[in-house]
Amino acid sequence: MKAKILMLGTYHFGSCGEHLIENNPKDIMSDKKQKELKELIDRLLKFKPNKIAVEKDKDKEDELNRIYSKYLKSGMVIENTILEERNEVVQIGFRLGKTLSHEKIYPLDKGVDLPVKWLEYCKNNEPQIYKNFMNTIDKLGNEDKEDFENLTVLEMFKKMNNPTNINNMHSDLYLYPNQVGEGSNYYGVDFLVEWYRRNLYIFSNLQKIAKENDRILVIYGAGHCKILRNFIEDYNEFELVDVSEYLK
Repeated sequence: MKAKILMLGTYHFGSCGEHLIENNPKDIMSDKKQKELKELIDRLLKFKPNKIAVEKDKDKEDELNRIYSKYLKSGMVIENTILEERNEVVQIGFRLGKTLSHEKIYPLDKGVDLPVKWLEYCKNNEPQIYKNFMNTIDKLGNEDKEDFENLTVLEMFKKMNNPTNINNMHSDLYLYPNQVGEGSNYYGVDFLVEWYRRNLYIFSNLQKIAKENDRILVIYGAGHCKILRNFIEDYNEFELVDVSEYLK
């Protein structure tokens, strides 16, 4: 039988490098947020995954699982250079894995150098497109700020994994810039190609770990969800599971 894949889009609980939209979520380690997080964990447990895949570099798999092995014994994250305790990999992935007695966690990521020339070129040569894009960034940032202030963890995940929101994010942040440039300098296309390349790497790594009858929970930044869900739906060896059924 096909491997069943549950794709969970997430926001980043801790520091996550440079992003156009700066998220400032409430401290996930607070008592309040830990209680809210348990609501999410309890629902995901109902999927009964036999593998948990996360947004960490594939080439750091041994180190990640060394940290995870220590976590299984102590419930704590040892000092390391790749993962902080508040990260969603720990707070969702490790916690689920420990509860389900999983021996390992599966990192899928492979980074790319996303070209940034398109943004500067757009600002100087296509100011209306630049203005529209930056207005979208500001709007999404303000919405996130309000949501982090008012929504519970579970409510945030319900919103982020809503198909309409996933489609809008993909269109506004990744497809919209595709029009930037022309001639020998299709800067927007260059950007989108590299974004798809990264997601193709992720999907390739998912294909490598999946076996018949697997139930795999994939925990990834919500911006990846549209592309990865499309790949999963289109691939004959996989069955995409509706995440909304587990967020009720």
